[in-house]
Amino acid sequence: MGKTDPVLEIDYKNLGTIKLDELQQAIWEDIQMLRDEFGVGYVTDVKLMVRATNEYGDPLVVKRLSTGATVRHLDTHHYHPACLDYKL
Repeated sequence: MGKTDPVLEIDYKNLGTIKLDELQQAIWEDIQMLRDEFGVGYVTDVKLMVRATNEYGDPLVVKRLSTGATVRHLDTHHYHPACLDYKL
């Protein structure tokens, strides 16, 4: 019998088209729920997929404001020292 992959999906589709500030609040509330109600303390290999739109839900191409270059992938800007991933 194989080990199942314990992946949890949190679906935000029912929120429809919302501002980034509202999405930020929804994600933060769900993170708190994972910790407080389900006892989750650590996560790995997390990916956030975003469909950028205007206020009417029409798709937008994400571009860098400084150069106009199209962006399809971002690495997080959050700093996490690599030494925290290993027992020294």
